[in-house]
Amino acid sequence: MKKEYDILKVVAILMVLVSHSTYYIISTKYGGIDYQQYLEQNMSLVLYKIFDKVREILYYFHMPMFMALSGAFYYLQVKRDKWINFMLILKQKIKRLVIPFVIFTLLYVFPIKYFSNYFEYTTFSRAVLGQLFLIGNNHLWYLFTLFIIFIISFFTLKREIKFATIIIFYVLHILSYKVDPLLFKAPLQFLFYFSMGFAFESKREKYNQFISKKRNYVFILSMVFVLITLLNFNLKYTYTLVSKILVELLAILGSLLTYSISYLISRKERSGSSYFFKLILMNGLGIYIFSDPLNYLILYISYSLNSQFMFSPFGIIFMVVLRFFITLFVSLIVTVIFKKCFKKYTWLVN
Repeated sequence: MKKEYDILKVVAILMVLVSHSTYYIISTKYGGIDYQQYLEQNMSLVLYKIFDKVREILYYFHMPMFMALSGAFYYLQVKRDKWINFMLILKQKIKRLVIPFVIFTLLYVFPIKYFSNYFEYTTFSRAVLGQLFLIGNNHLWYLFTLFIIFIISFFTLKREIKFATIIIFYVLHILSYKVDPLLFKAPLQFLFYFSMGFAFESKREKYNQFISKKRNYVFILSMVFVLITLLNFNLKYTYTLVSKILVELLAILGSLLTYSISYLISRKERSGSSYFFKLILMNGLGIYIFSDPLNYLILYISYSLNSQFMFSPFGIIFMVVLRFFITLFVSLIVTVIFKKCFKKYTWLVN
């Protein structure tokens, strides 16, 4: 794996953890709790809105970037003729994506949400079906979505990707706004970004050379991203269509900016050599699988122990920091323990 991709992967994982550590609303029609309704102090609301803006900005591009990264890795595999027939990729992706999705949804995500009172007003059967069929909130939608995208990509993405293919995927991406539930929506939405990562990898070396020569490029790209973000904040409530176009642009700009910074960091001799960096890199999928449900548990326990603290100005800041570090370290520890205890099944979290 290229060094810049290692750095990008770790940065993307940390971005997901940050974005998942800020919300107080975990409510869907298949269950959930709205803790935001208890925010009353002006300063608490201000701080919460600031963190919510951070979450919104990260949401513009961190999942499109994850999908693009998967697309780039897929290009490298196609280039090596790894997927010689359909049954090979089907069996491999069922093993690596579908089975972990089902197992961890039923044996990890569901129990934690259940004990966090997420399903307090939902029947047991409705709750299970909602999690498995992505009708309710389940962060493991990413695994199932990748499975569908890989199957589609086997037939559509070859060594030389056609421009018409990207256009078709973008049309499907736009149509996904009208599709529900997430089980069908997400593959249509993110197939485009997967294909963009696939196409990017074929030109990555040239892009790296461009970054190396243009010293001000990353700064300019950063300023453009900031300006478009501010513009979107001002227009999103009054000009919905324009806002959607800006968000589409921000998804690509944010991904390019993060990659570009990762590449510049990768050029430093000792970058990516620390033990903790390698630990996150090697256990990235496990961190993703085990981290987010812990937020439900932390919020529930905090509310049960002291229903006022988590809504105070200091409590807002403390909870974000606490949730980030707990979800990072606990999910990392659980992944390492899982690998040691279930050596035959390490593929579930690799």
